[in-house]
Amino acid sequence: MKRPALPTARVAEIFETALWFRRQYAADNQFFRMTDYWRWLRDEGAYCRIKTYRSDQSEDFKRKAGVVAFGDDITLVVDERLMDRADDGCKLCNYMLGHEAAHIMLDHHERGAVVKNYQLFAGPSGLSNLPPTAEELEANYGAVFLQCGVTLANPRWDTLQLADRAYSDVRSVAKAQRIVQMDVFQRELARPKPVYPTVIL
Repeated sequence: MKRPALPTARVAEIFETALWFRRQYAADNQFFRMTDYWRWLRDEGAYCRIKTYRSDQSEDFKRKAGVVAFGDDITLVVDERLMDRADDGCKLCNYMLGHEAAHIMLDHHERGAVVKNYQLFAGPSGLSNLPPTAEELEANYGAVFLQCGVTLANPRWDTLQLADRAYSDVRSVAKAQRIVQMDVFQRELARPKPVYPTVIL
């Protein structure tokens, strides 16, 4: 099975969506930890909750976070040590929380109550991971776009410097910078969007 790919138009749409959500919380020149963003969502609207649990995992990449959403009722379920590490500035932990926020931001929960991340299949060496779904890829882009915003388009920002400031995954920031700075991506952003008339019933 091939890894999913997204058309430029969809990635540009994710970028614009992430900018809209980001601007509800912070200015374009501000950076923040995702723990602060999730707490703001919890405190600003009564529709978001944060539930923590304690696992026995000792490594950041093995710790888990997920979202449970029914309509506008959202719950972030997260290992409390992942939250603590994200509060301390851990880029991977903040990126994981950004990924979960992107699922909500992109309305993935409205597409059905099924598991949408990795699946296992039997291979010659035992069970292996299938490539992520398109929704997981969208959430990866959405996380970095939410964390870094328009700064991704500025070629004067060094990747490591931006990842440090935005508390985001370095490899994901590098990939997002390459995409956002491409001419074809910038042309897609500049393309006039259709305007639909408002109909009052």
